[in-house]
Amino acid sequence: MVEYRFTLARIVRAGPITTHAVLDEWAHGQITIPVPTLALSQITGLTQQELTGAVFEVMANTAAATDTNVDPHGWCPLPRRDGKEPTAVRPRSGVAL
Repeated sequence: MVEYRFTLARIVRAGPITTHAVLDEWAHGQITIPVPTLALSQITGLTQQELTGAVFEVMANTAAATDTNVDPHGWCPLPRRDGKEPTAVRPRSGVAL
């Protein structure tokens, strides 16, 4: 089953090769998905150090059975109020957090 939706992606670890993110709408945010660090840095303009703790809105297959089928794309960094939390409304979907 394929069900693409907007969801929040939170970066929990950004290594030199692989970054690990959790998606709020997939696996209840309990399982990380791997994302190539270099590609994510190029897409978002953030350095490896800036990625850890960053919050993004992404389009992803939230019905995926495995992490390889989640297919997150359209990484949009969310502005932060206090340096830690995203703003109250998602910019593209308009859904309140």
